[in-house]
Amino acid sequence: MIPGFLAGDISLYPLATRLQAEGHRVRFAGITANIACSRNQMARLESVLQKTAREAGGPVVVIGHSLGGIYARALARRLPDNVTHTFLMGSPIRGHLDTTNPLVRMIFIATRRPHHDGTTCISELSSLCGVHQNDPPSVPSTLIYSKSDGVVQWPACIEFAPHVEAIEVKSTHCGIPYNFDTLRIISDRIRAIGKLHKSAHSIDSSSDGAAQQPAHGH
Repeated sequence: MIPGFLAGDISLYPLATRLQAEGHRVRFAGITANIACSRNQMARLESVLQKTAREAGGPVVVIGHSLGGIYARALARRLPDNVTHTFLMGSPIRGHLDTTNPLVRMIFIATRRPHHDGTTCISELSSLCGVHQNDPPSVPSTLIYSKSDGVVQWPACIEFAPHVEAIEVKSTHCGIPYNFDTLRIISDRIRAIGKLHKSAHSIDSSSDGAAQQPAHGH
């Protein structure tokens, strides 16, 4: 789970509590305040994702709010074998800074830092230091947005692809992770993903069993 800009893991505790109560294992991104350079943040998130997928024994669901959703999407592009589904909540994936509240944009720009190679985050704002790409990842994704967001323009939270669904909820930007409809949408889809994987595993096991049956001659 990846928090939004300026936020930390604690901002996603209520959603995590709901998922844990349903029997799901939850791993946080380990972020106190999401203000680090996107390039550096992604390098760390990739390590967290790879470790989580290894421990889970397969691909995992990645959930992100706002900027955290942009990172979740980028992780799915970079490490598709480690991600089974992404949930983006109020994430401006199209024209992110141009579609964001001017005050939030100003704070974001003010918190950017120089890179070790002499370049700066400012010179790579449009791609978030190379993290963000326009084409959607191949991994299925659920985009949750609100027309009353107030921080990002809602059309920026939507993209179109056969494996992408966009669902509207009634919420403020900061309230999306706590919205009851958001909780229901994520919970229902994770439950469906789990059933699908169990069914696929059952089919694989049956096939293996059939293949291992000894042949009887006549």
